[in-house]
Parts: sequence; structure tokens; C-alpha cells
Amino acid sequence: MQRTPAVIIGIAVLVAAAVIGFLLLSPPAAAPGGGSAQASTTAEPSASASVDAALAEKRWTVLYVGTDLNEEREADGQAPNTDALMLVSLSADQSQLTLVSLPRDTVDLPLADGGTYEHKINALYAEQGIDALVGAMEALYGVEIDAHVVLDMDDVAALVEAAGGVDVSPPEPLTDPIVDLDLAAGPQTLDASTALGYVRTRVDEDYGRMARQQEVLIALVARLVDPDAAIDLRGLLDGLDSLDTDLPLDDLPTLVELARRATDADVNEIVIQPPLITFEGDRGDGRGYVLEADVEAIRNAVHAAVGD
Repeated sequence: MQRTPAVIIGIAVLVAAAVIGFLLLSPPAAAPGGGSAQASTTAEPSASASVDAALAEKRWTVLYVGTDLNEEREADGQAPNTDALMLVSLSADQSQLTLVSLPRDTVDLPLADGGTYEHKINALYAEQGIDALVGAMEALYGVEIDAHVVLDMDDVAALVEAAGGVDVSPPEPLTDPIVDLDLAAGPQTLDASTALGYVRTRVDEDYGRMARQQEVLIALVARLVDPDAAIDLRGLLDGLDSLDTDLPLDDLPTLVELARRATDADVNEIVIQPPLITFEGDRGDGRGYVLEADVEAIRNAVHAAVGD
């Protein structure tokens, strides 16, 4: 698959540090009355900003969580399913960028407390919160996660719209009337609505969808950080209602420096699929269609890639 230039992939390392960090390049200052001032929309770090050497010389690993909520579903009181679970990790020497995507229907995964989550993993966030989800991903992969980012479908669409679309190249035609998708194969630019359909369709099962999520994320970052892009950052920030992150925004100069150093990073894309998935189907136990995983094999594969 054709990839964006290495410098952009390097910036993509922290997912939201790329999507969010470049929009929030300085943390909100305290506002009168104890609130928070609106984030700065400058596109460059302050000249006085300094790089934290300790942070710049460690592996950074972030969990990106994309929920299936939008305004209509939220108004109906629906619980958020985490239909995109992507680990993004940059090696300490900035030479290797690894993306790991886990299918939403995977069951019987380990929890941080030593227990097992028997339901589909995309329900854990709604049931137990982001800390439990991060802990489960750490237990599954055997790696430490430094931060998380949560966005819903409306906010992803807002980012794509602000970026003027995303460039993708599906290897085969994709048609799915459920998400109003009808695409030819080959390079093309998708608008916000079509991009959502592109990352939501499951006509080629969840494995194809996860690969497209990785493709769109990198393409989106490439557009958002383009110095020639005319993006209304202030208006965009006002629309990111679902954004939840614990990224160290006070250390954004360091995150930017990491991106600069990662210009030659090799990209390793891992989609958890057979043989790491050992069963697909309905066990007749009330859980419906599920995927069962070889947890030890997944942990070994991911830990080998990002466990230093």
C-alpha cells in the first residue's frame, strides 16, 4: 500500500499528539474565575519551549479509542462501543513506528486485576471506563501504555472535513449500502461522510476495516499537519465534543521533537487476525458472533515489536 512520506508517519506516532497536539500546541492557560482559557491555535511551538530529554529518550505508546457514538446515538442514550482500538508506539530511538489494531468482537481477554473480560472488548469502555480498557490492553499486549485518546464518529468526521478530506487507495472496489459506500479501487480523496463509511464498513470483515482505520489515521494526520493547509483550528477545537485524553500537553514541544526525529521511522502495521484469532463464530452462549484470541501468541508478537 502506498504510504505518506516518512516525516508524516513520524508525526503520526502519538495519534492524537498528531491530531490533537498540533491543534493544541500549548496547554490551556488558567482563565479568570478558575476556568480554562481557549487553547492556542498557533501552528508552531513557542521559541522558548524546551524539550524534556527524559521524555524524548523513551518509548512512547498511546492507545487510540474510536467510539461509535454520534449526535443521534448520544441523544438516544446509547452506550459507546469502542469500534477502533489501536495501539500506536514509537521506539525510544525513533526508528520504528508500530500500529496494532484489535477486533472489536474479541472476547475472553485479560484484565489488569488478573480477571478475564468475557464479553466483547468493545463494551468494556462503557461498562468500566477508560482506565479499565487501558489496563486490559496493557495486560493483553504486555506493554505499558503512556496515554490514551478517545474520539467519536462526529469528531473524526469534523477532523476529516477540516483537513479537506483524506487520501486513500483501496486495493479492491468497496460497496456497502449500509454505510452508503460505493468506491472504485485505487488512489482517491474521500470527504468526511465517505471516510466514515470507509472505516466503518465490514464487507471484508473487521480485519479489512482495521487496516483502513490505520490508513485513514495516517492520511488524516498528513493533511492536518500540512503547513500549507488553511484550517480553522479554533472552530475545529470547538467542535471536538468527545475528546478525552491524558496526553502530557504541557510537554508538547517534546512530542514535536519526537516527530522530527522519527522522519526515517520504519512502519510496522499489525492487525490482530488469524492465526492470532483462533475462533470466529457463535458459541451459542448468548454472546452472539465472537472472536477468540490466542492471548499468549498476541502478547508475544506485540511485545516483540514494542516491548523494549
